[in-house]
Amino acid sequence: MFEESAPASMPTPLLFVVAFGVALAASVFVGAVTTPRHAVVGLVLVGAACVGVARRGRDLRAALVIAPVFWLCFDGFVEHRDGVLGWDGWTEAWRLAALLGAALLPLLVRGARGLWSARTRFRRASLEWFEPEMPERKHPSAWN
Repeated sequence: MFEESAPASMPTPLLFVVAFGVALAASVFVGAVTTPRHAVVGLVLVGAACVGVARRGRDLRAALVIAPVFWLCFDGFVEHRDGVLGWDGWTEAWRLAALLGAALLPLLVRGARGLWSARTRFRRASLEWFEPEMPERKHPSAWN
């Protein structure tokens, strides 16, 4: 199989700045292309951008920073237009959860890939019984 090298990870504060820029650009574009009735399509497109930014994160903290940034931009520019934030109850909670899931997706894929490679390395290991040959009695290593 081909091993794909992982992208270089960014520190979380720098990732916050990158996430804000990408979320703003993606949300303004999606808000211009879709209508509020097609909010699910907009959420999928913004979620795809969220996955792209989250690939550069190191751990769970990065995902917890990225998801709210993308949700704020989605809510302001796709859902309620003109940068005005609003809260529509459970609908917004589900959107926030969907974007959090999108931000966690690269972390889960990285973990599954690590688990799979460990599993294949273990399967390749020899499990035959190993019995070392004892050295001669006069050899210094046999004096123990």
